[in-house]
Amino acid sequence: MFYVKLTYFKSNGKFYSSGSYVSDCNELWQIWDEVSTKQDRGQLPGLIEGARMPIIWVKVPQHPHRHPHLVIDPKMRST
Repeated sequence: MFYVKLTYFKSNGKFYSSGSYVSDCNELWQIWDEVSTKQDRGQLPGLIEGARMPIIWVKVPQHPHRHPHLVIDPKMRST
C-alpha cells in the first residue's frame, strides 16, 4: 500500500487543488493507470464527485522509485 498525492492544475497550468488516497497497487505504472481511471470516472480525491482536471501531478513519496508523473486528460486539452 502506498500513499498517493495528487496535485490538480487547470488547462492553463495554474494550480487548482490537491488530494490524496491510499493505493493497493505495487507498481508505479499501476498507480498511474489507477489515477487515469479515477479521472475518467470523475472520482478524484479532494474534488467533488464528477469533477475532472486536465492536468494531474502524481507523486508517491514512499515508493522506492519515487518517480513523479503527469496524467494529462486528452479530452480536456485546450487547443
